Amino acid sequence: MVKKEQVKNTDGGLQIWKVIGVFALVFAAVQLAVAVFDVGIDYLMRLINASDNLSVFVGSTVSRIGMIAMILLITTPVIRSILKDPDSNRIYPRVKYWYKDLFAGIGISAIAMLIVFLVELAFGWIRVSGLMLEGAAVDNWLRVMWLSILINLTAVVGEEVLYRGLLLEGIKESWDERGALFISAIIFGASQIAAAGAKETNWLQFIPFLALPGVMLGWAYLKSGNLWLPTGLHFAWNLFQNDIFNLTGAHRGDTLFGFVTNVTGPKWAVGKSYGIEVGAVGILGLVLVSIGVWWWTKNREKQSI
Repeated sequence: MVKKEQVKNTDGGLQIWKVIGVFALVFAAVQLAVAVFDVGIDYLMRLINASDNLSVFVGSTVSRIGMIAMILLITTPVIRSILKDPDSNRIYPRVKYWYKDLFAGIGISAIAMLIVFLVELAFGWIRVSGLMLEGAAVDNWLRVMWLSILINLTAVVGEEVLYRGLLLEGIKESWDERGALFISAIIFGASQIAAAGAKETNWLQFIPFLALPGVMLGWAYLKSGNLWLPTGLHFAWNLFQNDIFNLTGAHRGDTLFGFVTNVTGPKWAVGKSYGIEVGAVGILGLVLVSIGVWWWTKNREKQSI
């Protein structure tokens, strides 16, 4: 038994770099497959001159479901291969009451974002001037809300499967939980630079701030033992921050169906246009979500005894 542990520790460095290398290749493959699928469906919708409703309720639905399918089809065999456990289902296991973890995550992040929103209102850091779709037709409301759900869900599933299901789990198997949590969170934070907003701040400052959500989501994954809980947390965090409470003050966007806001607070408090994650209110949100995860997993474990 001692010899086995010694071998694992000796080979750990090589295994870690193997996992990171495989992650980079899979990440690139997923991005390419998703882009091709998206462009193909968009071209088809324009070819048939589809209406807005048809483009969203049919075209976007097919496109996003296809993207999620491509993500799972590419990553699942790689995860099973790298973990050398072909019979396991480490991504979204069909465990009993899986939906409770999913909806618990959604509820925890929704409450956290509501508290952050109320705190900003109380300090005068954010002002609400109305609703983005005020006076719009019902089908317009439904179209934007549905598009918001589809886009957020696709992005979240992709990130959770790649960063937690593949990267974190792979490093954990080759090293340990703490190292896996730290490394996967740093890579997660660094990768967010390419998304938007890096020009507003120092990269060395930006990465650690954006690594913190990676730590929280990774911890939620390790505590729950599946991706359902972090997926719910991540989905509601993005949905309520950007498309409902509009905490960044982005007055435009195809997925915004909540408040039209003007963010006037100091950047150290409210963050930047990228998101609240690089501000004090983002730290508050992470603390609230972490407390919620701790409470949920603790009570969940008690119920299962």
